[in-house]
Amino acid sequence: MSKPSNKGNAYVKPIAAVVTATLSTWASAQDVQELSVTKAETKTESSYVVEKSTSHKYTQPLLDTAKTVTVINQAVMKDRNVDSLRDALRNVSGISLAAGEGGAPTGDSMSIRGFSATNDIFVDGIRDVAGYTRDIYNIEAVEVAKGPGSAVSGRGATGGSVNLESKKAKLDSFNDVSLRLGTENDYRGRFDTNIQVNETNALRINLLTDKGDVAGRDYVENETNAVAVAFATGLGTNSRFDLNLEYQRQDNLPDYGIAWVYNDAPVAELADSARGPSPVDYDNFYGNIYRDYEDIEAYSTTARYEYDFSQNTMLRVQGRLGEVKRESVTTAPRYFSITTDTDITFADEKTRDTQNSLAAIQVDLIGNYEFAGFTHDVVVGVELVNETFTRHALVATTPDNLIEDEIRNDLYNPDATIEFTGVYGRDGRSIEAKAKNQAIYAFDTVTLNKQWEVTGGIRFDSFTTDYHNDYDDPSALISTSDDLFSWNAAVVYKPADNGSIYVGAGNSFNPSAEGLTVSTRSNAADLDAEESRSYELGTKWSLMDGRLQTNAALFRTEKTNARTDDPFADSTSDELLGGEQRVQGLELSATGLITKEWTVIASYTYQDSEVTKALGADASQIGNELARTPENSASVWTTYDMSDKLSFGLGAQYVGERYNGTTATRSRAPGYTIFDLMVAYDVSKDLSLQLNGENLGDKDYVDQLGGGHYVPGNGRKFSLTASYSF
Repeated sequence: MSKPSNKGNAYVKPIAAVVTATLSTWASAQDVQELSVTKAETKTESSYVVEKSTSHKYTQPLLDTAKTVTVINQAVMKDRNVDSLRDALRNVSGISLAAGEGGAPTGDSMSIRGFSATNDIFVDGIRDVAGYTRDIYNIEAVEVAKGPGSAVSGRGATGGSVNLESKKAKLDSFNDVSLRLGTENDYRGRFDTNIQVNETNALRINLLTDKGDVAGRDYVENETNAVAVAFATGLGTNSRFDLNLEYQRQDNLPDYGIAWVYNDAPVAELADSARGPSPVDYDNFYGNIYRDYEDIEAYSTTARYEYDFSQNTMLRVQGRLGEVKRESVTTAPRYFSITTDTDITFADEKTRDTQNSLAAIQVDLIGNYEFAGFTHDVVVGVELVNETFTRHALVATTPDNLIEDEIRNDLYNPDATIEFTGVYGRDGRSIEAKAKNQAIYAFDTVTLNKQWEVTGGIRFDSFTTDYHNDYDDPSALISTSDDLFSWNAAVVYKPADNGSIYVGAGNSFNPSAEGLTVSTRSNAADLDAEESRSYELGTKWSLMDGRLQTNAALFRTEKTNARTDDPFADSTSDELLGGEQRVQGLELSATGLITKEWTVIASYTYQDSEVTKALGADASQIGNELARTPENSASVWTTYDMSDKLSFGLGAQYVGERYNGTTATRSRAPGYTIFDLMVAYDVSKDLSLQLNGENLGDKDYVDQLGGGHYVPGNGRKFSLTASYSF
């Protein structure tokens, strides 16, 4: 089954002509100013304020960038004791976490502004492969850009995207080592050393070892060991090259959490609603410690070359080879029989033996020019990416006694230590998906005068996939081909040097093979990509002499051709692009120093989401909120320096009620509020101690939402970190 498409050919030639003309015209334009550094920069070491985006495609300061962009820098992550991407994202309201299920594994899965962003995670501007939990030991900053981003990043990014900026070698010499011990039999050791070899070369090495139980969850534990090496040459010159190598290994006991209560389950009358969290201890673990496991290996090699043709023109070439291997067996908590008893079965085991690989290259020309009487900040480039997904059949090569003997687990008092005598391994079968993406793009921000800026961007993607989807028939093939034309546009008005008012718009696409594999249960491969449009009106102000950045924005995102049931098809699983979904709301944020001693990072998001049109059997969804879209959410973290040596921090996160789906049988997760604290003391110039407490009230809450289960949030935990610099 295939879906050929030539609809994008009409775009290729004119876009290529535009880019060619742009390059030739602007290359001879008058020099205006030296190029700005395209990385996150803080005003001071301890400040939370970041003035530039981590992406080189956003050429203006964040104050003048016409969309909501939040950067979580090293200072925030250190104060909040952040270990993972998920921990970092708790500083950004409007993000809700999802649990792994079915084709999606456990890991960094989330929704931004009501739409899934699981496939919209990038490292240094290149899409990251696979689903796994990302550690931040080698990350300089985490950036969340909200609103449609297909023009910037390609397919997806309907509600937003996440970019992680890696640590690079720099012209400096330092050594930072830290050791953390916690109340969950946990430890975390990090070593970060940067060596300035000579005037233009540097080497940086980051090491990590991390192991411990998960607070508030019986038996669940995680272990990570990783190393990253970065070498840079030509620093401070007009010809720069850096090479970054990273290897990470994880050995985890995976957690699918707790089963939802179903309407007709015997336990339903004990739940908070007809379909909601089970009335059980949130510590309960329904897996088996002898059967369940998760082994992950992740490799990446990234090379980047930058050459300054002049003060106003830079060539940037970046390439990456990456691979993630994952092998796991996870018990999904499901009732043995929904209607007869409350026992949990071991027979719904989720096996994964997968390998994701990526080869990508980006070539960009970045310039600042004077042309036709106006100043232009320009980025034009191409991106070529090959992605491969292979899944081996991981089966019980020796009978699984937990399944064969129909062993049950008690809902209220589960036993994770029941004897397991089976063996899981490959049986020689596999499925494979291969994708190719070729993209060309151009962005231009035109400064008309001191008060007005106009920004426009276009991108064309040719995205094709071949999916060998049948374990028993290697010749079975589903092919897709999507030609996607994306755009964004914005106008910025600056009533003062320290403020801006903006209006922006853009679109995004979600092709059926967005995650490489295509659903085989319907006609998904024959459908065009879903398209969304988003609009944002906002204002940003830099207050307190630039120490405090504030932002307020109204937004609206409309998916005008969502997949929905086809009431006219012969097959009950067929779909058509006739649905509509909408999310609109308000964003407020403040980041920086209120006084010299008082630092804050805070955000609030109001989201009004709704399925506004659906057909056939899906019509019952009309009026329902979108999955994982709380109406209200907020996050605040603040620190206060009592003296040059002693500081305190206190934070809170609130996430309102939300649902795991849009159907009539959806499950509801209650809202929650949790509190964290920090006390830090500088023993000397080089040695510091930091105490962190998380979820101080030991609140039981639903954190990650899946279709058949939910994963509780972490319980109360305390940890002490000693950091030494030399």
